Amino acid sequence: RGAGRRIDCLATIRAIALTMAPKLDRARAIAFANNKGGSGKTFMAFQLACEAARSRSGSKVLVIDFSLYSDISALLLGGSARAGIGAAMKGLQTCVDATTDAIRAEGLVRALEAAAMAREGVRSESAQAPRRSSVFGSWFARGGEREPPGGVVDEIDVDLTTFTIRPHDYNSEIPENLYLCAGAGLNSWGDERAHLMDVDGEEVPLWARQGDEWMGAGQVFRDAVERLPKEFGAVMIDTDHLAACVLTKLAFSAADSIVIPLSYNDMDFNRLFSDGTGNSLFNVLLAMDSAGVLKARIRKLMFTRVGATANTPIQSPGGIASPFTPTKTSMAQMDDMARQIWSVCNAPAYRNLFSGIEDIEPTEANAVRTFMNEYFGTLKLMPELASLISTMNGIPVCNMTTRTYTAANGLSGNTSAAVLNSLKSELSTSTRDVMDDDRYNAPISSSEK
Repeated sequence: RGAGRRIDCLATIRAIALTMAPKLDRARAIAFANNKGGSGKTFMAFQLACEAARSRSGSKVLVIDFSLYSDISALLLGGSARAGIGAAMKGLQTCVDATTDAIRAEGLVRALEAAAMAREGVRSESAQAPRRSSVFGSWFARGGEREPPGGVVDEIDVDLTTFTIRPHDYNSEIPENLYLCAGAGLNSWGDERAHLMDVDGEEVPLWARQGDEWMGAGQVFRDAVERLPKEFGAVMIDTDHLAACVLTKLAFSAADSIVIPLSYNDMDFNRLFSDGTGNSLFNVLLAMDSAGVLKARIRKLMFTRVGATANTPIQSPGGIASPFTPTKTSMAQMDDMARQIWSVCNAPAYRNLFSGIEDIEPTEANAVRTFMNEYFGTLKLMPELASLISTMNGIPVCNMTTRTYTAANGLSGNTSAAVLNSLKSELSTSTRDVMDDDRYNAPISSSEK
């Protein structure tokens, strides 16, 4: 009974904290990041973005796709289904058919570059002058044009709404108040656009480019996010799994917070801190913070695909709050990984990466438990059929019903109302937690067909 009272007390404290948390008078921008592919990053961003839009229908959500694979664009625009090996995903084909490069994510980056050059006062006055090189690639080269690309306001600012489409117009399962700055995979970031040679004449891949040439565009992007119209309540940026990629750095320079999906795999976990390719997420963040260009701070580390034994909310022995009851093995592994992250926070440079860490008050005089309760969360392992339908057909869990769905591979079936209601309720809790905002509180949608 004592443990139960402690859980109830901490849950009440968290609920009060959400109510009292300062509400931004502009959109809250969140970057989803992990330098290991397969961590559940894009799937989580897809589900949370759709739930944020559904649960606060009077406010708009903007999703920006800064992943080289453009998977979240595929999910929002119709799903990942393919006609065969090598064929485009259904959602990405919709993106190519419905958009042009001028209004997609690559058009946004080119506009950011043009505005950054204009701010620096070095854009050529001659339309015939040679283009300057761009760290993003030859297509993104700034300067050399008398008129800047579309979306540039007074040549030094960028209007993000110029680069958005409404996925609901192509996929009716997506909430009407969700907007997308889409990417189109190789059509957006392929070699013909991102081509760049080093001083020795060797091609340098986009993800491997170093230096600070992206920083001007990063500042323009930060300003553009802050200048979004008031009706936008949230910006969610899906980043590339290569943390050192300049697109990912753009996101970190403009977002308010970072959400990191975690798996139980210890090797994947270690790569957050050490990666032979130079893409360790924490090392990238440390370097950006040292250079004074990191705006985003870590808000949540979310364990994904967590096995459950019951739908009852609980806290792990170490203090990680979960809207369902994970298995004992899951809780033990989560607690161990969370303690390891707490241990690196003994170094001030690491502590500085976490949002508001200096302001948290230890619960029961236990700083470690408070840290784990504040910065960690869980997402349940979804039933295989529901996960498959959600991914292949582009249907977010928040709008799923008990009707029979058929995936592109021919597999069909349905999920019970009890299972869907549980998933929706847990997703609603996680969305409010990630957003630090109790205004995302509409009752879950009906699961009956």
